[in-house]
Parts: sequence; structure tokens; C-alpha cells
Amino acid sequence: MIISNKDKIIRKMNIFLGILILDIFLTIAGFILKFFINENFRWPLFSFSLALGVYIIIRLMNLRIFQFENSGAIFSVKRYHPLKKGIVFPMVEYPVNMLRTLKRDRLLFSDFIIIEVHSKKKDKLIRFSIKVSSFSEGDYRKMKNSFQ
Repeated sequence: MIISNKDKIIRKMNIFLGILILDIFLTIAGFILKFFINENFRWPLFSFSLALGVYIIIRLMNLRIFQFENSGAIFSVKRYHPLKKGIVFPMVEYPVNMLRTLKRDRLLFSDFIIIEVHSKKKDKLIRFSIKVSSFSEGDYRKMKNSFQ
């Protein structure tokens, strides 16, 4: 079973890219047609446009796709940027019988999936905290039910 938020993240990325292109286009049009813009508004509008562009670029760089896969014997978690090409290696990959707990911490803007796995070598728990965005409650329930 594969659970992913890829569609939602791709949609977010396309919206951010559209806003960024519109912002760049309006900035260029403002410089070309600057005689139509009141002189008192030029620098505040440029500053706002620059701040919006930087904010969108930072948000684009921080987008990550979360992919959970449970084959019945082994579960794996992958987290990667939507523009990544090539092979994506898992962050977490363990046998299902080693899993101790799977929790979800909900915060204001993002969620964390907390996975605790039993280690054979040191007889202690290994804890993985993975930041996830655009991950619905239904996806979390599917992920939880895949272990039962």
C-alpha cells in the first residue's frame, strides 16, 4: 500500500509558480510603465513585490512530498522535493514487526509523523520525526490501518 501527498504538493507548487511568474511579470511591467505609477508608490510596490518573490521562492524550496509504503513485511518512508529526478532513497525502512508506535503531532501549519522502531543492536527505541504538509486525516488512518 502506497500513501502519498504528491498530488496536493504538486498543486501547491503550480500555484506558487503561477504567483511568482505573475509577480515577476507585474514588476517588469511596472518598470517599463513607471511613468503611470505615482513616484511615492514605486519603492513600496517594488519592496512588496520583492518580499513576495523571496517568500514564494523559500516556500518552493521547502516543499516536500511524503510517501509511505507498506509491503506487508517492510515499511518505508520517503521524503523528497517535487522537482527531484532519479532514484529516491527511503528515509526510514524497517521490518513491520520492529515498529513500536506511529503517532501524528498536529501543529498550526504542519504535522509531524513520529515513528518509533525497536533496535535489535542496542535494545532501545529509535525515534524518527518527519515533517509532513498537506497530509489528511484519512491518509493517516490508512497508514495506521495498513499495520493491522
